[in-house]
Amino acid sequence: MLTDTIQISGLPETVIQGVSDRAKAVGTTAEEYIRYLIEEDLSSSSLNLRVLFAPVREQIKESGISESELTELLEEAREEVFQKYQDKK
Repeated sequence: MLTDTIQISGLPETVIQGVSDRAKAVGTTAEEYIRYLIEEDLSSSSLNLRVLFAPVREQIKESGISESELTELLEEAREEVFQKYQDKK
């Protein structure tokens, strides 16, 4: 199998550190983690939920809302939709 090297420049230090931290958390090197991400992305025939919801996750992170607050908000929205569905019956 022929392999080449890809070099990426201009990444912010926060991204580099984030990749290193995530790789360490899953027990691999940054290079192996990035290779995995690329291979997963290319093997997927359609966008996966992680990609689709990336902007939502970023907005949630930036909002500063806690996990429990988010859970409560989602539960309230789910209940509201459920009630609307029940009212239509």
